Amino acid sequence: MQFEPTYNYSQTDLRKEENLLLWKFGELIKSLITIASNADKQKYIIGMGAAADEMALDFDFYFTHSYKQYLDNELLNEDVLNELMLLDDLFEQYSGDKNPDFWDDSLLDTNNDWNIVRKKARKILEMMGWDNLDIECEHTNIYKGKRIVGQQTRTQLVKKKV
Repeated sequence: MQFEPTYNYSQTDLRKEENLLLWKFGELIKSLITIASNADKQKYIIGMGAAADEMALDFDFYFTHSYKQYLDNELLNEDVLNELMLLDDLFEQYSGDKNPDFWDDSLLDTNNDWNIVRKKARKILEMMGWDNLDIECEHTNIYKGKRIVGQQTRTQLVKKKV
């Protein structure tokens, strides 16, 4: 199976298994790029909400629920899978009350554990050959009267600007 990172798979028929798998794989790449980014960019990409939590949840959803399919369709190899498992293990080590500072968005830029996680995500992107990608995102705030009650975020993988 061939993945084209800048193609918008969300606009395809996601009832077709191949399209759905390629869309989910793109979301995994987006989650890795977000995790690998500096704290300000992480917060910008995530938008409203708890950035640290959202990054971990996105990674968990797009990795743990589909990695066997990625492997079966040669979107991942064993070496990359092992590194992704290690990243998943890191998130598990920090989960719950084990390391509350890890989940504090105000500490994303200074928490050493996040530096370890960022480095791991960058290594994975390099191993996959997707370290040349970036994310463009557009946030649309949802209002109830004058109060913001939510936010819709659209993201797209793009080639890094040199």
